[in-house]
Amino acid sequence: MALCDFVTHMNKLAVILPPKMNNFKHMKKIILVVFLIFLSCEDLKYKSLDSEKTGIENLLKKIIPNKNYEYWEINYVYGFTPKVIFSKGKKELKKKYNFEENNGGFFTGCQPGYCNYNINFLENGKWHYIKEEKELARFINKIDNVEEAFLIARINEYDIDSNDKKGRSYTQTENGYKLKVMKYNSCPESKESFLVSIDSLGKLKQLENLGFYLKSKDCIVY
Repeated sequence: MALCDFVTHMNKLAVILPPKMNNFKHMKKIILVVFLIFLSCEDLKYKSLDSEKTGIENLLKKIIPNKNYEYWEINYVYGFTPKVIFSKGKKELKKKYNFEENNGGFFTGCQPGYCNYNINFLENGKWHYIKEEKELARFINKIDNVEEAFLIARINEYDIDSNDKKGRSYTQTENGYKLKVMKYNSCPESKESFLVSIDSLGKLKQLENLGFYLKSKDCIVY
């Protein structure tokens, strides 16, 4: 029997023990130890994204559209200059169907400068421009992988922590994923962990507030 399975069995056994046995100090200590091991076993169910794969660009590149578009691309826009960072399909179609550059986008940042991402796709000879996060969620549609699940969390204003697994862990469920993500505040600086579920259709539900794992009196000034 695996250790975690054994601990689960012991937890169940502790519940059904006669009251007299449960009153022994040693039994209480054993139950406490078993409970702590059980909590660690729960953590073992979660994997964490590699820190270098938590960036928005890496997550976006893992999108699997639920339609076969003639061509689609992801752009990173810094200032007002878009740069193609990923594309799929026939690039020559951009000239054939009069593609117009799109400077607007989602996931804005780069303070004090300005940057964002956008997606452009060609369907039935017509260009479509994704410039808002709600449009991105519709483009993702069904959840094909954990990267898409983290993007849905990001769309719902949760952050991903590249430095701590409390903000970038996941486990697969029968109908999607459970994620440990976080919310970040820069003044005073803090990180608060949350457990959320995301089903196969991209619907997010917050399951539990796991508490702060970073609290500081300092402010991060950009």
